[in-house]
Amino acid sequence: MIPAAVTIAIWLAVGGAWRAAFVWLTAFGAGVVLVALTKIAFMGWGVGSAQLDFTGISGHTMMATSVMLTAVYLLSRGLPRRHRRVLTAIGLTGTFAIAVSRLALEAHSVSEVCAGLAIGALVTAGFVRRTRRLAPPQLAPGLMAAVLAIVCIAMHGHEAGTQGMIARLAVYLSGHGEVYTRAIYAGIA
Repeated sequence: MIPAAVTIAIWLAVGGAWRAAFVWLTAFGAGVVLVALTKIAFMGWGVGSAQLDFTGISGHTMMATSVMLTAVYLLSRGLPRRHRRVLTAIGLTGTFAIAVSRLALEAHSVSEVCAGLAIGALVTAGFVRRTRRLAPPQLAPGLMAAVLAIVCIAMHGHEAGTQGMIARLAVYLSGHGEVYTRAIYAGIA
């Protein structure tokens, strides 16, 4: 989703909406930093909640939510209400599909996925609130949709390696020899 987020920023900037591009990158970046901080806190120091089965915000869910909902907002500006509703339903379906996949793969708990959904929605809401009165980019929305589709298809199946990078950073910052894991946290290991 990071390449898709960058694609949105480029589309905004090339379309002359520089301020909106900056707001988007700032909002999305804040969401990414929050995800990373919760993961570093858990992996490095065991900060989380055993009761909630929370070890960090789901980054996949946060990024999918913010990118899909922001793309829908940008693509639907100026369209009739019925079309906006259809696009919103498609965006929400995609968002929830990613969220459910995180649970099905047992990559995250319900609390972590819900946190990802909430933070992703806040990223989009913040972007919309700060940019709704700005002029839209002067590029065809269809072009953005096509480029986003190409980027997502091209990146499908590629791992970013961010989880390993976060784990190494958590070990380095905490000075512990290994990262905390869900099993250690739950007292299983």
